[in-house]
Amino acid sequence: MMEPGETMAEEDTNHPPSGDNEEIFDASAAPATHRRQLESSYYSVVSRATADGRLLVNQDTEIFADRPCPEYGNQALGTQAYEAKDTRQAATEQFALLCDWRAMPRVMHIGSYKSVKSPNLMALYDAGLVNWPLEARQKFGFIFERPMGKKLVASPDAQPYRMAEDNIIPLLVEPLLRLLVEFRNVELVHRAINVENIYMTGAEGSERVILGECLSTAPSLRQNPIYETISRAPAQASGRGKGTIMDDLYALGVCVAMVARGENLLVGKSPQDIIHEKIEHGSHVTIIGKQRIPGGLAEFLRGVLNDDMDQRWDLDAAIDWLDGQRHSPKQARVVMKAARPLVFRGQKFWDLRSLAQSFSENVSEAAAEIERDQFYNWVKRNFADKGLNARFERLWENEKEASRERLVSCVCMAMDPLGPVRYKELSVFPDGFGTALSSAVARNTDAHAYGELMQMQLFNLWVSQSFDEVPDATGVLATLEKCRSAMTQRLSGYGLERILYMLNSEAPCMSPMFRNHFVLSAKGVLLALNDIAAGQGERNDSVLDRHITAFISVREPKMIDPYLGYINSRNRGQQVVGIIRSLAAIQRRFAVPPVPALCKWLISLTGPIIELYNDNELRQEITHKVSAMPDNGNLTMLLDAIDDSSLIRKDAQRFAYARQEYAALVAEKYQIEKHLSNRQTFGGATGRQASMLVSCALGAVIIAGYLTLHLIGKF
Repeated sequence: MMEPGETMAEEDTNHPPSGDNEEIFDASAAPATHRRQLESSYYSVVSRATADGRLLVNQDTEIFADRPCPEYGNQALGTQAYEAKDTRQAATEQFALLCDWRAMPRVMHIGSYKSVKSPNLMALYDAGLVNWPLEARQKFGFIFERPMGKKLVASPDAQPYRMAEDNIIPLLVEPLLRLLVEFRNVELVHRAINVENIYMTGAEGSERVILGECLSTAPSLRQNPIYETISRAPAQASGRGKGTIMDDLYALGVCVAMVARGENLLVGKSPQDIIHEKIEHGSHVTIIGKQRIPGGLAEFLRGVLNDDMDQRWDLDAAIDWLDGQRHSPKQARVVMKAARPLVFRGQKFWDLRSLAQSFSENVSEAAAEIERDQFYNWVKRNFADKGLNARFERLWENEKEASRERLVSCVCMAMDPLGPVRYKELSVFPDGFGTALSSAVARNTDAHAYGELMQMQLFNLWVSQSFDEVPDATGVLATLEKCRSAMTQRLSGYGLERILYMLNSEAPCMSPMFRNHFVLSAKGVLLALNDIAAGQGERNDSVLDRHITAFISVREPKMIDPYLGYINSRNRGQQVVGIIRSLAAIQRRFAVPPVPALCKWLISLTGPIIELYNDNELRQEITHKVSAMPDNGNLTMLLDAIDDSSLIRKDAQRFAYARQEYAALVAEKYQIEKHLSNRQTFGGATGRQASMLVSCALGAVIIAGYLTLHLIGKF
């Protein structure tokens, strides 16, 4: 048996306790440096069902499962809303927003969100895991204050809230700009600013704007492309990335434009229509058109909706404008247009960004078009741009033998270097890859293309050709290299599963075993496995599958990395030893309560471990000891019973002595057999020795007798 390793990582005294019934920490009251630690408390189950069927969150908030609030949920993204009530604040209307895997809630930003104390932001009262009885599964729940007012747009096909021109700036623009400043101060990006997530409350003449929450879904996951910049809009919703405050400012500009125009720009247009219209005409023309906008507001909209990143207003410029500093925004740089269009699929294309988008949507036809010499000739003759020419020269030099899908992807990057990486049906930014992959796994869709994209190092190419425009490009490349290294290893704990958790720090563990659980921590892994062992889910023979192993290794590497050699061993006994060591370390490290069902499950798997011992009597002794263990759910006790270092050492020593003794007996046997092999001489030497001894003895007897007789004769 392998020598035992360290079974427990060093205790981290900075980690907060996380018992099942503990109260939620108020992260807003903590300094920013400690918020991330305190947010681990949100990963505990905070709901409980009473004897009369009520569902309570902590002690005072009740969720009414029979009173849905569909206007706050999103069924497609896996969020459901229900009425809630806090008995301590009976006058405050609340609602509970429950999220499943598909929504990818932003659990690590709860503390930052709560620290924003503004009357213009939907207030968050509580958060944590909820055992949802209607579906017999866990969900992540948020308790928000319910805004008692109207949305700027009540439904996707409704017209915007009517507001007088003179009121748009003081009632809508100013408070939300001030709110974005507070978001920036806590390093939080909203990424869910749209007309259906902004409310106007209060009576006429005393209205107040309230911006809806941003925690229930991943950044931009619920955003229509109209609210995204011309660079991010072409990416799939899950792959647009975290974004910046400037992206929030752009989305606010779109909302303000709709209110100012009194027109819902989404009506009658598909997301693809909006993307193509933005690319062809620009954001300002698409969103403002020829509509008359009040002078001061027009200046603001020209600034925040500028498609040139270098010329678009940032938050400071917008605040300066609000404070009365007038500085007309510069016009965006003219988009390069071809002198003669390229005809692709019967449509004329005059600019490269539109062509890149069309190529990505029609890969087979695009590959055929690229392989014709006339495409590159068209690019060289119509676009006198050194950077573009350099990108294409590198492309033709390095991608001559590339597959058609890779070739189209590289050509699209060369034509639209600030757009997303387009590969097959994917369209993602590097900082959105983790969320996009998580979303694909959560929806049970094929993630093979994501692995290909990473293996082909297309993100590396994207960063290298836009190095100066990418924040912390060196750090991004280092992370991508770690991901590429993880992809090359097929062992459990690596591969695409590891990349998912490396690049999405908020993703729950997406093991198929945890479909009915929302596991956000290593402690949650133990509790979920205990539920499954008790019959609340389908077991996996290996206990720790690839997802669980990768999740623990990324989130709590000290708990499992020392034992990955055991877990990935081909020897079943050593695998189970590694599993128990890791789970026992987690139970000790995080003070996880007893897990009796999991303990029984692991006991049923200890047969191969006992077989690793050499002494048959010792095997029987350990088997009896394990079967007689108390039902206390203590994994450390189980580990001590089957992984006792002194017993392992003594067993090994006794086995070594037995082997030596056996080797000596075998050698002796060999010698005897060697003598027996020659029957003619076998026993001759021994016979001679025996004859000599007999002769000597007989001679001695005769001499003694003779002397005795001689002496008797004398007398």
